[in-house]
Amino acid sequence: MNLLGIDTSTEFISFAIMINSEVIFEFNRRKKYGASEVIVHLKNAIERLSISLKDFNAFCIGKGPGSFTGLRISFSIIKAFSLSLNKPVVSIGSFFSCVNQLKSKHKKVAMFSDARRNLIYGAPFIIKNGKIMRERKENLYSLEEFIRRYSSYTFVTYDAFLREKALSIKKDLNFYPKDIWPRARFLLMLSREYVLNKKFTSLDKLEPLYIYPKDCQVRKIYRG
Repeated sequence: MNLLGIDTSTEFISFAIMINSEVIFEFNRRKKYGASEVIVHLKNAIERLSISLKDFNAFCIGKGPGSFTGLRISFSIIKAFSLSLNKPVVSIGSFFSCVNQLKSKHKKVAMFSDARRNLIYGAPFIIKNGKIMRERKENLYSLEEFIRRYSSYTFVTYDAFLREKALSIKKDLNFYPKDIWPRARFLLMLSREYVLNKKFTSLDKLEPLYIYPKDCQVRKIYRG
């Protein structure tokens, strides 16, 4: 199975290439506004590996939550590849690839990121028998509400200032001490099963999950 995966939902730009079900190349770089350069790095990688876009069985994308500009770029690239080559697409929430990096260490993960205006975007996950299950869809919360609901979980983020803020609210909170960014390698590992089961995302339903209320419409803060 040959797959190409991209995640530009954050300032940590990531893409990876899987050939014969093995990840043979991974590009990760933290750079503000770096998403605009991803097509150049991708072109260089494909040429260096002497492969063609036609060689891929499907294209995979981390759909966010994330920045408006970053997601718009990656979604434009994947849509263009899919349409021009008539290849299917797998779209997976970017939080999944973050949690996938920790699934051997933790059983319950509360993943969240900054949504500005004193809100966070968060989702709770449970890892059971090596499989990641999202308990609730990504949604807007106040940080206090998210902590209250999931205080028994391991909290994970890539926003260091939010880690400090959360620990100031609840000092004994179980918090993973390092930033965990969405990475395309882990996106591909998750996408492989989707491709095998032909669980593709149709282009008319291929939509990013934007994170900032200032830039776009988002779901209302969770009250249920």
